[in-house]
Amino acid sequence: MQAGASTAPLAAAAANPDLGQVLHALQASLDPSSSNDTRHEAYAYLEQAKRRPEAPAHGHALASDTSQPAPLRHYGLSMLEFSIRYHWDDFTTEQTEALRGYVVGLAQRTAEGDPVYLRNKVAQLWVEVAKRAWGAEWMDMDQQLVQLWQTSLHHQAVVLYVLETLSEEIFNREDPTAGLRASDLGRACVEIFTPTAVLVKHLPSRDKSLGTRYGDEGWLQRLCDNLTYCLSQDYQHQESVRQCALRTMHALRACMSWLIPKAITAVQVVQHVCKYFAVPVVDLQLVWLPILLAMIRILMQLRRLLSKCYRLFTLVTISRTTTL
Repeated sequence: MQAGASTAPLAAAAANPDLGQVLHALQASLDPSSSNDTRHEAYAYLEQAKRRPEAPAHGHALASDTSQPAPLRHYGLSMLEFSIRYHWDDFTTEQTEALRGYVVGLAQRTAEGDPVYLRNKVAQLWVEVAKRAWGAEWMDMDQQLVQLWQTSLHHQAVVLYVLETLSEEIFNREDPTAGLRASDLGRACVEIFTPTAVLVKHLPSRDKSLGTRYGDEGWLQRLCDNLTYCLSQDYQHQESVRQCALRTMHALRACMSWLIPKAITAVQVVQHVCKYFAVPVVDLQLVWLPILLAMIRILMQLRRLLSKCYRLFTLVTISRTTTL
């Protein structure tokens, strides 16, 4: 960010009385010397500010202002979240594109010194936009995720949160918003997680016109490669590397229930995960277990399915033999 960029929201507040009032209300709500009545009035004003037409622009301005305290920036993110979650369908195409640009820009400008809850909030906004636009008007999301992934560890943290939460809300939590586009989002997830070689070999008849993926690796391969990278670093003494490994494991766990089994085998997920059983860090030793349990459940489901198919085949064969 350029030197003058962080002062832009404050200059905008001086020129825009509404944004200035939002800043004043935020400061009053955070000031420990404010009376209960003053704080109550400030909270009421801030709740109303989220519902105004200018809320997305104000939210982006506040969230982008790195000179402001983290709680103030978090409120700016909450203004964006309210607009995305409750007014998305009311916006024009140009407005939704602007909102998407706000969120992508905030993710790209994530700083190492940002509190984790701010980074997670930005990632959650990314997920909210993705549930509404990915695979429709937002076709280059995977490319943007890969570019973030290649930037830094704290950018990787944002990507891992996005991948984990998308998997959970599309496949595991029955999120109502994701459910409206479950088919499109599900196919897009399979497309970007699975290596191209596996798709070509085992899903040759799939729809090849989705245009949602970037590169041939797929996120399953990138996640497993990241586990290997973390083991090659000083994970015992570097908290950032240890947290990266943990988040990578969480992202893998979230996608185990819906990934193509052939992809899990081709990428050698079991071999990558089991390496962490021997590391001298308890947190990393424990986190691999849910992934293996998820894979075991998949194998048991496949076994039951094969057993049912075998019994059905046997009954059909006996019936035909009797008829003859």
